[in-house]
Amino acid sequence: MAAFVLKLLSIPTPFVISIDRTDWYLGEKPLNILMLSVVYEGLAFPLLWVVLEKKGCSDTAERIALLEQYEQLFGKDSLQFVTADREFIGTTWFAYLCKEKIPLRIRSRENLLVTTADGRKRVAARNLFRTQKSGVGVLLSGKRRVLGQELFLMGMRNAAGEYLIVASQEASQAVLSDYAKRWKIETLFGCLKSRGFCLEATHITEKERLEKLLALLTIAFCWAFLAGQWLTRQKPLKVKSHGRLAKSRFRCGFERLRHILCNLSERRQKIAFQQVIQLLSCT
Repeated sequence: MAAFVLKLLSIPTPFVISIDRTDWYLGEKPLNILMLSVVYEGLAFPLLWVVLEKKGCSDTAERIALLEQYEQLFGKDSLQFVTADREFIGTTWFAYLCKEKIPLRIRSRENLLVTTADGRKRVAARNLFRTQKSGVGVLLSGKRRVLGQELFLMGMRNAAGEYLIVASQEASQAVLSDYAKRWKIETLFGCLKSRGFCLEATHITEKERLEKLLALLTIAFCWAFLAGQWLTRQKPLKVKSHGRLAKSRFRCGFERLRHILCNLSERRQKIAFQQVIQLLSCT
């Protein structure tokens, strides 16, 4: 499935990989999905996933298994970097990423203890950014010891006083903007769930069936994106006064596909279906 997605969308290497988890409950039954996605054209597209038969966070072994599966398929050289939120930290996890030389852009908890510039003591990560101007990202000079690894830290404090601190092996001013690409997987989860395909409404709880359903939804998600891309080439989307598109390409394609499939008895929609089904061809 992962190779099909990359070929269908013609996503160039190296890939930006976002890892995250989504969950919901059916009664007292936890449905918990750990997903690895590729970020492209303002969206994240599912590549690999595993249904965790438990509630709560994923563990290091589960994350490593997912990345190793990716590496077996596409090789480590295909990675630009991996980005993830504060849930995805840990001494063993960071040690694995650094040992395998997998570039990371992972958000740190603001109270995580890291070393000062001289390396003599450890302080809460937020203390290193308290004196910085609100809303301005700052890359600290020199590496700091973070969860046992020598990493660079870039961070900022927003107007509400919340800290965004991201760890990376590289001293790049783009660390925060790189990390921002992580949010695309949140958009993906919304499209798969309540803002699109309503995955949680299926009431499927069996692990194997849910993983197969995710494969079908991956195809449907890519199809909706390609349909939206095709439609907007014919008629560009309107841009609102705040500078954002009035509708996403996914939403545009999703609504068009839904209209076609719900009205296939009409001759006009049968013709339209023949057009949009061609979008799923990799040739």
